Amino acid sequence: MLAKVLVSVLSLALVVSFAPAASAAKSDSLVVLQDAPVLANHPNLDVQPNTTGAVLFFGADLRNTKGRKIGELIGQVTTLDVTLDNVEEVDRFRELVFNMKKGQIVVLGAAQYTSSTVTTKKRKDGTYRHSFSFVD
Repeated sequence: MLAKVLVSVLSLALVVSFAPAASAAKSDSLVVLQDAPVLANHPNLDVQPNTTGAVLFFGADLRNTKGRKIGELIGQVTTLDVTLDNVEEVDRFRELVFNMKKGQIVVLGAAQYTSSTVTTKKRKDGTYRHSFSFVD
């Protein structure tokens, strides 16, 4: 039951934090491109990938749609085995931090982001496109 509540709460969490900018124009959408991620090994070498509790750490440069570097992304994916309604599932809890000059966006989600606030698409070349929609 606790796992079900935890997964439900974490899958809906989204925190958006921007540093104030005096001349910033109000925008309700943002598209950033992410270079192919650099993967880091789990500090505990006994943890096997894609098993319960396995954590994958990664980082990548972020670019605007013109290709100019605007920041970096750091993140982790934790693999969890969860049984809900007698159905075994493997969920992946994602934590992403988009660090940019004018602020930071933190995104949390399980397996797929349930909110429409951010959409992430993996591209054929191993890079990613993240589209944000901000709602008051």
